[in-house]
Amino acid sequence: MFISGLTIIRNGVRLDYPFLEAIRSALPICDEYVVVVGDSDDQTLEAIEGLEDSKMRVIQSAWSNRVKPQRYVLSQQTNIGLHLCRGDWVVCLQGNEVLHESSLPALVGLMEKHNPDRSVEALLLERLTFWGDYHHVIAVYPERFKFTPRIVRPYLGTYAIRDAMSFAVFDNFSTRGRYPRAVDTGENIFRYGYVQTDQQRRQKISEAIHFADHPDTDISVQYYYQEVPRQFVRRFTGTHPAVMAERLEATPDRISLEDGRWRVKPTLKERQRIWETRYYERYGLPRLRKTRYSLVGSYKRKPKCY
Repeated sequence: MFISGLTIIRNGVRLDYPFLEAIRSALPICDEYVVVVGDSDDQTLEAIEGLEDSKMRVIQSAWSNRVKPQRYVLSQQTNIGLHLCRGDWVVCLQGNEVLHESSLPALVGLMEKHNPDRSVEALLLERLTFWGDYHHVIAVYPERFKFTPRIVRPYLGTYAIRDAMSFAVFDNFSTRGRYPRAVDTGENIFRYGYVQTDQQRRQKISEAIHFADHPDTDISVQYYYQEVPRQFVRRFTGTHPAVMAERLEATPDRISLEDGRWRVKPTLKERQRIWETRYYERYGLPRLRKTRYSLVGSYKRKPKCY
């Protein structure tokens, strides 16, 4: 069995993405790692080359502003790398997604187990999204109980779609796609997209491709306290991936659950999310819920980390 890794990135240094940590978190289980580096104007390419790992293949590309919606460039660039991967499986990590080292044996074991079974086309990881700093998480759906295919088979007509958070399989490379048949790994994927200072977040919104279609997005000085209600956030009680140690040591707590600036009155939709999440915590995610994959087997229970 041959395992590929894949990450796309552009201007990751200036926008403070933990892209090096993302790559390093998956390298131990990969036989090759493809990094598609967009036309950056910072030190992103030099930082990646500085890893000096023989498993890595660096592909330089240009991000076209003619793709509309603009954020779909992410799937275009992911597909460039995906179709250069030679593995039986591809571990696809975005620039702010990191694997915990404790998950690696289980992930390899599942890839080995299902490698002969062509009916399994992807493996799922559950989102664990940090909020404001490295010590708080969003504890309600869709940041919890939201599963995403992050390990896929690359040679079945598999393509990243939309903003590359989802994949589709085009059988026999046909013109009609479907969501992949996927098994839950029972593991988390650590997502660090909301841990910047307010100033860093403003810069990210002004530059990152995710927000190119919404240029009027505003970030207030109380963004983390007002964007979601206090009831959504919990103190993280688990352990971070070891590759994040340097960032953790350099970053103090930025928010507090005791701060008086929190918004404490959820909207109707937010109240629905809270009740929905309580149901999922007790009974698990319903199989009939609409997802961007077809579940094979059942979801796995995991211990709480908040």
